Amino acid sequence: IAPRRPPRAMSSKHLQLKREILRAIAMLEDYTTAGSADGDMEIGSEALKNCRGVAFLTSYTVGFFGGGTFTHGVLIAKKPGSEEWSVPVALSGGGATGMFGVGYKEDSQVYVLDTDEAVETCFSEHSVKVGLTASVSLGPLGRSIDGSAFIGMDPKYVNGKEARKAVGVHHYSYSKGVFIGAGIEVSYFSTRDDDTREYYGLNDPAVPDAQLATCRQIIRGEVVIDSSAYAEVEQLLSAVQFASGDERPGAMNTRGTSWSTTM
Repeated sequence: IAPRRPPRAMSSKHLQLKREILRAIAMLEDYTTAGSADGDMEIGSEALKNCRGVAFLTSYTVGFFGGGTFTHGVLIAKKPGSEEWSVPVALSGGGATGMFGVGYKEDSQVYVLDTDEAVETCFSEHSVKVGLTASVSLGPLGRSIDGSAFIGMDPKYVNGKEARKAVGVHHYSYSKGVFIGAGIEVSYFSTRDDDTREYYGLNDPAVPDAQLATCRQIIRGEVVIDSSAYAEVEQLLSAVQFASGDERPGAMNTRGTSWSTTM
């Protein structure tokens, strides 16, 4: 697929994704700067250097003996067989929690994905996150503890039988608001292909929808995009490269595990 130039006029979708990329830059600084990251939340440079993808998500939860969650953000990933980072693509999600919980909270979440398989399963197109969660927030201070698995909803075939992958990932989260709760969370995630195409100028009304670029193609490097045309994209990729090489130990061992299985 041929590269495109940025759109001349910034649409609302373009501006929204631009804001999410800028927020990802701020989140990366929060989780990788010793002065701002708490000891149990700092993402070490080795973890970023060796991972295959990073998702930056903001979620909003409202609870009253049950709860609902809305999530949006961006994903960057290394192109398969390469150490080169893709440009970011847009993500969204939503879900419900069966919990004893009251209040409102906003979570700034980072998921560190160790393998190409984890990138594909968790965020490439459609996935469901199932897990146990507990959260306490009071004003700008808060923590969410999350033990969960992502299940890819795009079926694969193993020995002629339909199967789905389930993976565990490393998860970091700060929260703020006034909220206390614990219970079971089920969330659905998907890529926002149309928003991503709009941002990079890849939408074309003359091209059938089935032939337009997808987020999966973009993170695989199958779509050529000049990142230098987007200042905030260049800033995010440069920030990740810098944070990958400053030799901070971080707290990876305390923030989840990496595993996969076929269901």
